[in-house]
Amino acid sequence: MSDDKRESARRPMFKVCRYNIEGREYADLSTNISERGIFIKNYYPPPLGTKVTLSVTLPDEWGNQPIKIIGRVAWVDEGDDPHKRGMGIEFISVQAETVPIIEYFVKEVYEQNQLKQKKLRTKTDTGDDSAESFEYDLDLDIEVEEPE
Repeated sequence: MSDDKRESARRPMFKVCRYNIEGREYADLSTNISERGIFIKNYYPPPLGTKVTLSVTLPDEWGNQPIKIIGRVAWVDEGDDPHKRGMGIEFISVQAETVPIIEYFVKEVYEQNQLKQKKLRTKTDTGDDSAESFEYDLDLDIEVEEPE
């Protein structure tokens, strides 16, 4: 993807990212991040539209709280240079155990000013009625099909 097509500024971020695609766990190096997505190096990137769940731990000042970021493969680089191969993941939603964690992500990472309550949903894990989490749909005009 060329720089002139980008809607948001990229910031360098060289960090190992853990993510899940179709039930399989992976760990690869990211190269940059923006409020809309992240680029992760991957020698064999999955097809466009593939759903990706990133597992992230927030910084110390936010108590090292875990969050999950749901995204989709928006573009891939399958060129000859193995150092540039990878996938651009577009963020779709963020899931966390408490609303303040999501507020941090939306404000500091996603760069939106207000958390829109209509986009915030409570999720209850199926195995434990007391395990509650929250999900915030990011303001994107895309649809992702959930697996059946």
